[in-house]
Amino acid sequence: MRVLLTGIPSYLVRTVARASGAAVVHKPYFEDIRTKQDVTEQVKKIANTGNYLIGEGAAHSVRHQQTTYMPFWHLANSIESDDVYEDLNRSFDILVFASANLLRPGYSADMEARVFRKLKMPIVVMGIGIQRKGNLLDELPAGTRHFLDVLKSKESYFLTRGHYTAEFLRSYGMRFVRPTGCPSLYFSPEGMKQSLSRLADPELADSQQIAFGGYLGSVADTIVDAHALLRPESTASYVVQDEIVVYNLNIVSENGTRVYDPNAGRIVAPTEYKHAEKWQRSCELMVFFDTNRWRTWVTSRQFCFGRRFHGCVIGMQAGVPSLMIAVDDRMREMLEFVGFPYIEASVWNRESEKKAYLKTFLAEIDAPAAIDRYSEREAAFNTALRDIGLH
Repeated sequence: MRVLLTGIPSYLVRTVARASGAAVVHKPYFEDIRTKQDVTEQVKKIANTGNYLIGEGAAHSVRHQQTTYMPFWHLANSIESDDVYEDLNRSFDILVFASANLLRPGYSADMEARVFRKLKMPIVVMGIGIQRKGNLLDELPAGTRHFLDVLKSKESYFLTRGHYTAEFLRSYGMRFVRPTGCPSLYFSPEGMKQSLSRLADPELADSQQIAFGGYLGSVADTIVDAHALLRPESTASYVVQDEIVVYNLNIVSENGTRVYDPNAGRIVAPTEYKHAEKWQRSCELMVFFDTNRWRTWVTSRQFCFGRRFHGCVIGMQAGVPSLMIAVDDRMREMLEFVGFPYIEASVWNRESEKKAYLKTFLAEIDAPAAIDRYSEREAAFNTALRDIGLH
């Protein structure tokens, strides 16, 4: 099957030089990332470096097919060109669209609706999720409702990130809807199982090599987490995902100066952000534009712990025990669906003896049950792909 893959990309989008018709030309190298401008531009291109895992998981799921990744910007820029779309419709049998939190009041999927209307092939929307609200349908922008109507009128398949989204789409009248979880969950099944098998260990709470994730620049929660678990002489390793463009984490530098060490994956310039003065530990800020380097680095950590879903998933892919703090309904939908142990943020935040609480929590995890649940979800994901014809 000839698959046109688009939507959220893997880190390999950094090699795309240009697209024309149904063809994409790649550079044989990555652009250097060195200055503040370089770092900011790369984060803006993906919006959140955790998104790389979504695109990578989607691409990996169709790797046995004849697959071409087409940047969505090419499809959007060519929307008035009937010749381009005729070429696309001749060249591909099915479209796979990697997505995430698409169904929400603050985003209008007008362009997705226009593009999908012009594509005369079945469409698989993979990883789609909602912002859980009782009146979501009433609050969806007109462009997103148009997007749903276009897909309802076509041969469409929805692989959702959880049950809430599946229920919403079924209520809208969509026919093929399977809750399968985020595609990033199935990129490295053996690593995920190894991570889960190592999680039921209370001694992880004493780890001093921890990969933290959260929302630096917005709230001080991760700083509190690090203080609770790390000794005063230890260094907190924090992985940046979108804070530079969303939460005003500012890299202090002169124009053109080096602020990023790509070999270490570390920001080497001073930074400014809200609550930075509250740190009582050394802190290194990591950021990765290559998921393989991110996974390699995370294997140097003993534990991943934090408030970012994909910041912990990449640790799990690498076999590192990882535990998430669920901060919103998006995380809860994915975590409850796949059955991973997690701590509710409201419970963790008010806990005065955090390390003791974490030790008890880890000791009570039923790792074999979590692995069995994950294996069931992996099998269901592969079954859905087979039923569509992609596996």
